[in-house]
Amino acid sequence: MPSIDNIKFYKKTIISHPRGNIMHYIKNNDKNFIKFGEVYFTWIKKNKFKGWKFHKRMTMNLTVPYGNVRFLFYDELSKKKLVFNLSEKIYGTLYVPPKVWFGFKNISKKKDSLVVNFSNIIHDKNESLNKDFKSL
Repeated sequence: MPSIDNIKFYKKTIISHPRGNIMHYIKNNDKNFIKFGEVYFTWIKKNKFKGWKFHKRMTMNLTVPYGNVRFLFYDELSKKKLVFNLSEKIYGTLYVPPKVWFGFKNISKKKDSLVVNFSNIIHDKNESLNKDFKSL
């Protein structure tokens, strides 16, 4: 059964280049690659929070190529919580199985942040649940 204990961080390589760095994200031979559903980008404004969301079937591979974002995870069954920051300096992929409540906040001091999700299924509004932040 997927749970908060199955969330994993995979550090990724940033290749320094004089005309602009190259940031690896996901390859089809990575441990966290299941299958391709879709990739989407979401901007989050400075000091704003997005959440809470619960995916019934979607596995997420999250990264933050621009900015600084704090991810919050909550497992209703075990009542466990997990906090993880991703940024341009803490760069990698956060593998998140389905059936975990999550939200995220932009903690960048000066700018909006960009979150990217590589998921195993195409987004379906009937596949996810939403709750007000105050309810958890």
